[in-house]
Amino acid sequence: MSRGEEVMVIADYDLFDLNIKGEKGAYLKTDERSGKHLVYFPIYGEWAELPDSSIKQTKPGKVSRKNKKFISFIKEMPITYGTD
Repeated sequence: MSRGEEVMVIADYDLFDLNIKGEKGAYLKTDERSGKHLVYFPIYGEWAELPDSSIKQTKPGKVSRKNKKFISFIKEMPITYGTD
């Protein structure tokens, strides 16, 4: 998946007491350890980590201008404290 690509939730998922099945969000990245996808849902202003089985791409490989602009402002927080 491409960063900013639109995905739709295809399974029941509880996001702060809201079932987001059928909602669309912007894909950010996939966690290497868990394999879950980090997705932002603008309608709720919240993020969710979803497995492959819970989402589908709406237009594979396409990133809307709106999502491209939003995602351009998102970057990973640097780790400044040792975790070893």
